[in-house]
Amino acid sequence: MKRNNSENKPYYTQRNNKLKPNGACNVTSMIAALSAAGWDVDKLATKEYPQPEDALMHFILADKAIDAYWGKVDPTKYYPPNEWHCVLAYGTNRYLRHCGLLSTGEYAVEWGERRSVSDIQKTLDEGGAAVLSGVFTAEGKKTIGHVVACVGYKADASGKISHFVIDDSWGDYHTEYSVQNGNDIEMSYEDFMAKIRSCGIDAKMAHLIRKAGAK
Repeated sequence: MKRNNSENKPYYTQRNNKLKPNGACNVTSMIAALSAAGWDVDKLATKEYPQPEDALMHFILADKAIDAYWGKVDPTKYYPPNEWHCVLAYGTNRYLRHCGLLSTGEYAVEWGERRSVSDIQKTLDEGGAAVLSGVFTAEGKKTIGHVVACVGYKADASGKISHFVIDDSWGDYHTEYSVQNGNDIEMSYEDFMAKIRSCGIDAKMAHLIRKAGAK
């Protein structure tokens, strides 16, 4: 069986982003995951930033409450706020409320550092998605830290997962990103365990995105 919650939904690439395209895998993957989970991400776009991933990036960089939270997490502010996963989750939920897609006290995104594969599969089975951090090889054998959206999986007749389906905003990691379309890439279970942080163990750093309308 194969589940793909992003089927017939747009593919989001960071390469055409207006804001920080080389550092926007996080917000772009968040938009891809929200879209896969049924959230109306078009409502996040603005006149200034018609691509929702740019609008989310701008909000995270400009919002005063997010800036204050970032300062508590990283007093030196050495790393940008969108590169801190807890700030990314906080900022995304805050922007969804700002745009009227979430009520006060509700959350679409829940960040955790030790999500099991079964946690991620359960979220996908419920119509949600996940945003994951990993280590990949780019052109020239350069190792990069990168964020992707997990939108589905393939399983055999017994239900054992053989592949996860990812939407990769930079391209196809199998080609070291020489292919720039990263829509619906099948990542083997072995690659998932080896490349997705924390690497090599069943305790993954993941944002779990609940299905729109679910409680």
